[in-house]
Amino acid sequence: MPAPKTTPVQASDVFRPVFLRGLAALAYALMSIFWIGADEKVVTYSTAAFLVVTGVFMWQYVSVESAPEKSRAPYALGAGLMLMAGIATIFVSSITWVGYVAAFAFLAAGIAELVVFAKLREAFPPFRNQLVTGAVGVILAISLCFSGGLDAHALFGLIGGGTIVLAVFALIAAFGHRHEMKAAAPATTNTPDQDNN
Repeated sequence: MPAPKTTPVQASDVFRPVFLRGLAALAYALMSIFWIGADEKVVTYSTAAFLVVTGVFMWQYVSVESAPEKSRAPYALGAGLMLMAGIATIFVSSITWVGYVAAFAFLAAGIAELVVFAKLREAFPPFRNQLVTGAVGVILAISLCFSGGLDAHALFGLIGGGTIVLAVFALIAAFGHRHEMKAAAPATTNTPDQDNN
């Protein structure tokens, strides 16, 4: 039995949050690469902003009309914990704790994404993408758990490495959804005037 395909309505619903999540990850990744002299404040505030924005876009993703109702609780929990972790990051006292709070955020969101992938990808085909984003989140969380002792630049690079993967995959998924939306547009039929030309 073939796997169900993403419908045009589903693709249209999820395109924006997936695309914006990819852009946010790309912005963070580029900052981590090119901001060589980033200090603790830069890393703290940029990480906090990234977690908050990602949490918001995750919530927008699962709150679309076409998403199954039963997917909202686990996914919203992961998104909410990521958002709250982002706010908490502003108040931590050291760069080590930035890493630990980010690890918690990525772990919570990653597990939520793996849960909806495992249980609901047949009911909502866009959730097939959550296998990669969830796995990357969990792997990044595990890496960050051992980040104690890293300076700001090294921690920025570690999180930035994970966000590069997230950015590339999310943007590819977004453009895939865009293609699914366009493929559904009704083909233009020849009019009598066109036939006569």
